[in-house]
Amino acid sequence: MKKHFSLMFTIFLCVPLFADLKVKAQSDIFFTQTENCYILELEDVEPHTVTMELPDLPLGTAFLSSKKEEFVSENGHRGTVISLWFNFSESGITQFSPLLVKINGRPSYFEFERTIVRENPALISPVLEIQFKRPANLTTLKNGQKSLFVKKGEKISFTVFLRYGVQILDYKWTIPKDSIFTEITRSDFANGAQKITQFTNEAKNLSQFEWQILKEGIYTLPQISVTAVSYNGSQKTLSLPQNIEISVSNEKYQTNDSYFSKNNTVFASSFEKPAQEVQNQEEKSLTKKDFEERAKKEKLTFFQRLSGKKYAIFSGGKIYSIPEKSAVGQQFSGGQKVKISEHAGDWSFIEYETFSGWTLTENLIQIK
Repeated sequence: MKKHFSLMFTIFLCVPLFADLKVKAQSDIFFTQTENCYILELEDVEPHTVTMELPDLPLGTAFLSSKKEEFVSENGHRGTVISLWFNFSESGITQFSPLLVKINGRPSYFEFERTIVRENPALISPVLEIQFKRPANLTTLKNGQKSLFVKKGEKISFTVFLRYGVQILDYKWTIPKDSIFTEITRSDFANGAQKITQFTNEAKNLSQFEWQILKEGIYTLPQISVTAVSYNGSQKTLSLPQNIEISVSNEKYQTNDSYFSKNNTVFASSFEKPAQEVQNQEEKSLTKKDFEERAKKEKLTFFQRLSGKKYAIFSGGKIYSIPEKSAVGQQFSGGQKVKISEHAGDWSFIEYETFSGWTLTENLIQIK
């Protein structure tokens, strides 16, 4: 009888009193290079009766400190809460052996709740990323450079993303020459209308673009510039990665969706205007004299003058992909304030929010 009682008592001592309890992470996500806390709550246990022994820690994990103190649970029971702080040097999923806690000398083992450790956002700089939709296949060259092979005039469709940025302060780009470059969609986040308040590993969509290159050769990605606020509050000016080149063959791209199709009008899809805008322009029926008056009243901003670029009011006319009348052009009504980026004889290359191309200089009234 005594032997039987002794055996049962030994088994009782070895069975944990808190089998369902775990050492819980204080946050859903931990971050590297900062303090991260686990807590263990033991009801009906006085702090002075509790001791503990830490398990062997994984490589890259450092124990910082611990504390035990009295607490009152939601149901009014008093107990002990143990807090443990660790520092993680690497991201990943936490891996701990059970924590050994002795209560009045009696051992119990508590498993650590697993959580994800991410890179500390305060130490991460925002980055711009690009994802091609058409054509989608990038080829990696021997030198590690990535290349996208397309035919002259083929539409390149891609989306620009921002990762590890909380807000957009400035967003602009330079229209590539010998190209038709169009912004198809833009998110509210890209306009600076939204601000991220909690850390996310997700890349935020900025804009989708379509790009048609009209001459053969090797091209770099368009010069897209984004000024963003990082998680630590600093401002960073970003550009697209430079390890991608666009190789354009001289073979003309032929498709029903190409820039030579759509009612036999050159790159019509890139120059289409919203129906309401076209209607408004037709209703106004402005003359060249009206545009001249507008040019006199128009004022350049300080930064526009500082850039040295010329600006003008476009009085209407045809826009061409190349400075030749023999090419097929697209007719536009006038009234837009455009930037003049280049001259070639009687021609000027103009840029506007929704179109760009070559037009006769006589169609422009320069803003002075």
